[in-house]
Amino acid sequence: MSGHDELAAARAPRLVVFVGGFDPRGARHYYRLFCEHAALQAKVDQQAYAVGPRQALDVGGHRHAQWSFSGEEGGGDYVFFDWSDAVRAHWPRSWWPVAAQACVTYAVALKDWRVLRAVQRQASNTLLSFAYPLVYIVLALAAAVGGFALGWRLSEGLASWVRWAMPAAMSAAVLWGSAALDKLLHVSWLLRILNFANHSSQSDCPVLAQRTCAMADWIQAQAARQSKLEVVVLGFSVGSVQALHLVDALRRRLPAQHTAAQGEPTSVTLLTLGNCIPLFSLMRKAQALRATLNDVAADSRVYWADVSSPGDSVSFGMCDLMPLAMRGAPPPAQAYVNPRHMCSPRFHKLFEPETYRRMRRNKMRMHFQYLMASEKRGAYNFFAMLTAPGAVRAFVEKYLVR
Repeated sequence: MSGHDELAAARAPRLVVFVGGFDPRGARHYYRLFCEHAALQAKVDQQAYAVGPRQALDVGGHRHAQWSFSGEEGGGDYVFFDWSDAVRAHWPRSWWPVAAQACVTYAVALKDWRVLRAVQRQASNTLLSFAYPLVYIVLALAAAVGGFALGWRLSEGLASWVRWAMPAAMSAAVLWGSAALDKLLHVSWLLRILNFANHSSQSDCPVLAQRTCAMADWIQAQAARQSKLEVVVLGFSVGSVQALHLVDALRRRLPAQHTAAQGEPTSVTLLTLGNCIPLFSLMRKAQALRATLNDVAADSRVYWADVSSPGDSVSFGMCDLMPLAMRGAPPPAQAYVNPRHMCSPRFHKLFEPETYRRMRRNKMRMHFQYLMASEKRGAYNFFAMLTAPGAVRAFVEKYLVR
């Protein structure tokens, strides 16, 4: 362990391990986002948020990143758990392989159409968001066929090569336009997430599993060296699923660790923002994920709070999460202590009405708001939560639980 790690472990009252979503961008992008919006939020809150320099962090031979953060009352260290290389391995650059894979994914999902009824009842907007790319693909193909038919009709009586070239060109133009429009509608972004959910339910990623275990060992070492260290695992978007795996690995290591003052097992706080857990756990072959979810939900040493907005149509906000995520057949409710809270950030309270309407029209912008500054002061404040003088869980219970 480096001297920097030792110094961080000695001074940090809080260790936040951030697991980002299904995003090929790595630590540099998220560090820049953190710095930019910490400065913007500081103007709203009329206080200073300090962000230290980004430094490389080697954990078990895997490269992550680390920086410090602080407010006027508290702070700690922020570790960026980097799995962007695994994302890039499942991120085709071209629209066409994404769409082709999505056809297979939708076929798998629609086999379990009865399970989707529960999603429709609890999160109809989310279901529509993940269904509309299929409609987009169907319409694009229909328009391409229509373009070919129109070109065929217009080229009637012309030379044979024109008779074929014109409809082919019109059909190709329609398909090209559909792919270009995706840059505005973010259809392929949703399709990539769907494809990854299907893929991860059918096969494990050994490298990612090894990385998760190595990070759990590293966190355990920090907690062992500083008994009062608050450990917060923060999973954003699809990262909520990866954060579950990290917390599961961590809780298996923590029973042997006891605080010097109380002699109680060290606990961990799991905070999920804009969670996508049911999207992954509802896949028929996702038995391993459902087992992990069951174990974390039943472990009293884990304090899990979910903050997800019903207005964020690509997350599962304010759902009855466990029955939904466990395909409607979980153990009795009393077997679960987690999630302790399902909270809404109430984004509409943080912005002027016109600003909020613009946000709602951009699914990606709305989804990233959990990590960004607000226009007005309100209950949800990403930076105030991380720099709160007490525990993060206390901030959640004071400001977000209704």
